[in-house]
Amino acid sequence: YPYQCIEQAVSRFLPNVMTYRALDSLGVANAALKADLESGVSFGLQRLYAQQKADGGWGWFVQDESNPLTTAYALIGLAEAKKSGFPVSDSVIAGAQDYLRTTFIVPDLGKQQWQLNRQAFTLYALARSGDPDVSRSANLFESRARLATYAKAYLALTFNLIDPTDTRRTDI
Repeated sequence: YPYQCIEQAVSRFLPNVMTYRALDSLGVANAALKADLESGVSFGLQRLYAQQKADGGWGWFVQDESNPLTTAYALIGLAEAKKSGFPVSDSVIAGAQDYLRTTFIVPDLGKQQWQLNRQAFTLYALARSGDPDVSRSANLFESRARLATYAKAYLALTFNLIDPTDTRRTDI
């Protein structure tokens, strides 16, 4: 991770979170390994805390303006760390959620596909962090034909997080 951008910080600690969770779910009691994983997660969280902007988002690098993709990815990392029992600041999560809400677009015909795709990822990040935006997800669903395949998958996952019985999760 030579550049130490936010994406790399999350990409470094999120696998540690998932490995820690897997070890716990399998009942593996390897104290040394868990201590290494905890250290990596703690370092990543501290880096995110230190580089969060006043608007609640993160830029690719500390000197950059907040970026919706970077912020959504950081929010997913924070949410997964919290879900795995790591102490994660609620105010940091709330700041990221608030920032992402300022980036929404109206998915009309004047919007380009990349904008719709990014909105799908943003909605997924909000849902995964426990704060779904049901109405915006439903609105984007109406434009699903214009989404890239990966964005349709994010939207389907979003509906599944909101309500696992919602048929929109399979009608994408």
